[in-house]
Amino acid sequence: MERLLVVWCPRLLHEEEHGREARAFGQVVAALGEFAARVDPVRPGVCAVPTRGPSRYFGGDEAVARLATRAAQAESPGVGVADGLFAATLAARSALEVEPGGAPVVVPPGRTPDFLAPWPVATLDQPELADLLVRLGIRTLGRFAALPTPHVLARFGTDGVACHRVARGLEGELPGARLFAPGESRVRRLGLAEKPAGTTTVHQEGARQQGFWGDRADADARAARAVSQVRGLLHPEAVLRARLQGGRGPAERARLVPWGGARDDPAQPATGTGPGEEPWPGQVPAPAPALVLARPLAAFLEDATGHPVEVTSTGMASAAPARLSVSEGPWADVTQWAGPWPADERWWSVRGRRRRARMQVVLAGGTAHLLTRERGGWWLEGTYD
Repeated sequence: MERLLVVWCPRLLHEEEHGREARAFGQVVAALGEFAARVDPVRPGVCAVPTRGPSRYFGGDEAVARLATRAAQAESPGVGVADGLFAATLAARSALEVEPGGAPVVVPPGRTPDFLAPWPVATLDQPELADLLVRLGIRTLGRFAALPTPHVLARFGTDGVACHRVARGLEGELPGARLFAPGESRVRRLGLAEKPAGTTTVHQEGARQQGFWGDRADADARAARAVSQVRGLLHPEAVLRARLQGGRGPAERARLVPWGGARDDPAQPATGTGPGEEPWPGQVPAPAPALVLARPLAAFLEDATGHPVEVTSTGMASAAPARLSVSEGPWADVTQWAGPWPADERWWSVRGRRRRARMQVVLAGGTAHLLTRERGGWWLEGTYD
């Protein structure tokens, strides 16, 4: 998880028509750029600086935080340093509550869960989730983090698991936390904050050693700026990307989210963990289908005697599949099969409960399909390459 310094300027959080806030925010970004090669505006009035390079150069996180406080002192900022954007933002808010423009709050590496524990669940910015947690007597992030992940998944779904991982300190930020793409400065693109000649900006990627300051490769930076310009012409949620998340079926594991979060930043190292790695009983094993249908097609799966193959109450196939027909098309012989993988979802809900099972079949011509057994029939959900 990347360690970040966040500068929170309360007077610049809302942009007015006259543009003073945008110009002032551009000046803050430019001032931070005097000692940090990469400054990421997160949203109006909030920007983040990866601390790996600057902290090594200036002698630690506290030294860099003091520099940031002095650089933005005209706006009386709050400055915080922590692992991940979520905790660093809360640290900056903590510094602001003590004294605007005062001493920064630095959370030691690895101590993020302890720092987050006393904060109210409302800081997750998920009103429905927070309201439900409070009604269940869970009022702090520490209490929320202490819940077992399978219980969180069963009760609150994949969005709840994403918040749960942030509360546990396993993920650095919540989905959709950024309005600006990492590495892209809208205030600079609008010409509101030009740096003096001879100084280094984030656009002069080739002028320094790549990676030393925690920045990205030139091609990645150009691509990020191009996508950011499209978002600027349209709106922050106009450009979407697929994000891998937890789920049992392939369609459930891909979710379209606004481009521009921490996961879109090539400079951030992969953690190797995520919602997709949580235990999912009934999940279809890899590989994933190359084609996933938006609307599954009706299918008929029969055994060698011509009887429909069913899934028993114990989660077993009633007989070995022998042939398959999709959308009342021609029959094809089944040469290999695997499964079924039964899944009982939302078992606590009378109306929302969903029982189904998935099976993989390989046909005589070499084509492989993913089938789903639900509502008394078989459905073609995906096709393997």
